[in-house]
Amino acid sequence: MHVLAWHEAYSDLIHPMVLSAVTFESRFAAWQQWYENTDQELHVLQCGDDVQGFIRTCPARDHENPPPDFAELTHLYLHPSQLSKGAGHRLFEFAVSHCKGGNYSGMLLWTIEGNARARRFYEAHGMRFDGARVDEPDWLGEGVYEVRYVLPFGA
Repeated sequence: MHVLAWHEAYSDLIHPMVLSAVTFESRFAAWQQWYENTDQELHVLQCGDDVQGFIRTCPARDHENPPPDFAELTHLYLHPSQLSKGAGHRLFEFAVSHCKGGNYSGMLLWTIEGNARARRFYEAHGMRFDGARVDEPDWLGEGVYEVRYVLPFGA
């Protein structure tokens, strides 16, 4: 599901050679590492045996001076059949609730600058672009940049 979601979401944004490296094998290795890392949380949304999507959260990584005491939503992916059906909203709201329960002062995430659909989704959920931009995300390929969105939890 993760590979399918990547190819669906980024086929117009990332060079095909970069996308071709996102395979079951490469994602399987990442998932194994996530399960072993105790400061990361992985949550899957299922209906019966069907995986509809997943999120992954962790303490904000030391990248571009994150706001203090923020959690990071590193992944929110949906099976393409679940787009615009509410699964993304449920996963996002769960991420916020989960991070608030972890006593974080807010949540941040990075998304591809050209991913208008994702940016509209996050903005509709109260997140705001804070001006941070990674100009050289070499793993995404030349000309593809990430921007940071934040959601302070407030008092």
